[in-house]
Amino acid sequence: MADIILDNIKITVDSNETEYNEVCNHLYEYNVRATNGLLKKPGKDINLYLKDESGKVVGGLFCETWSYGLYIDVFWIADEFRNKGYGKIMMTEAERLGKEVGCIFAHTCTFSYQSPEFYKRMGYEIFAVNDEYPEDIKQFFLKKKL
Repeated sequence: MADIILDNIKITVDSNETEYNEVCNHLYEYNVRATNGLLKKPGKDINLYLKDESGKVVGGLFCETWSYGLYIDVFWIADEFRNKGYGKIMMTEAERLGKEVGCIFAHTCTFSYQSPEFYKRMGYEIFAVNDEYPEDIKQFFLKKKL
């Protein structure tokens, strides 16, 4: 992409990690102000790891909390450890920890090739679907009261 110049201001794809972080930090600060600080509550990350007997990570569930919601951001379990109940245990624990710090609901998104059925079995309801992806891929947005 060629730079776009408007009134001595440039739009460009050129950047570095410091500039990226600066933009993200300014957005976060704006959002905290716009929500009168609600965005920061409870503000505790909940990260759970599934490890085998040797200590190797074979799964993880990473959540953020804001505005009294538990957001399930990353959830992965290695193929050989799936369908053994570990995911259910990890989700239940993340939800428990979320409630413990004050969360009143949980939410996430997942794709049709990932785990929408798992979340539905865990009591999550689909509240939106993005079906604009090619090859019949769908993105599901789910929520659950805690």
